[in-house]
Amino acid sequence: MHCTAKKTASDIVESDNHYCLGLEGNQPKLMAQAQQSAEKGSPISCDDAVLDGGHGRLVRRRVEIFPAPPTLSLIWSGLTAFARVVRSGIREGQYFRRQSWFILSQAIPAKQAAQLIQGHRATIENRLHWVKDVVQQEDGSLIHAAKPASVMALLRSWALSAFRHAGIDSLTRALRLYSHDLPKLISFL
Repeated sequence: MHCTAKKTASDIVESDNHYCLGLEGNQPKLMAQAQQSAEKGSPISCDDAVLDGGHGRLVRRRVEIFPAPPTLSLIWSGLTAFARVVRSGIREGQYFRRQSWFILSQAIPAKQAAQLIQGHRATIENRLHWVKDVVQQEDGSLIHAAKPASVMALLRSWALSAFRHAGIDSLTRALRLYSHDLPKLISFL
């Protein structure tokens, strides 16, 4: 079966686990349901925090948990609640406001949801996706055929894992140090 968000949610619930999944624009009906839940009702839990983003950034983050209509769990396995995260503040001298939505299989306190989302952002988004997108330029790859693209993705992931296993946290630094040192690269095997 093709990998979809619904299938992922179903697999997570079937394995007796819970999920907190980002809700993207490619799910317009579900997004509309989330927004409607927020407009019609009050949050069941809220958490406000002021975060020092460093480098002159000050960010206010508000997390709100809203109950999902029970009928949605028939379509989205285990769906119990929506989380809305609103980040606002000053970045590079300019005001910004960004809103993100998440679906939850368990109505957890907003503070706990905030920790899950921030943990994901710190470990997955910043340490993996950003590195693959920016440093390895994975999105700009000219290889588009499925099998070769999969092999290249595997090699990029292996390289990142090998360098981090060797104690080198910066992929940029690793590429500078070892990109032309074949014996050293082979030693990472």
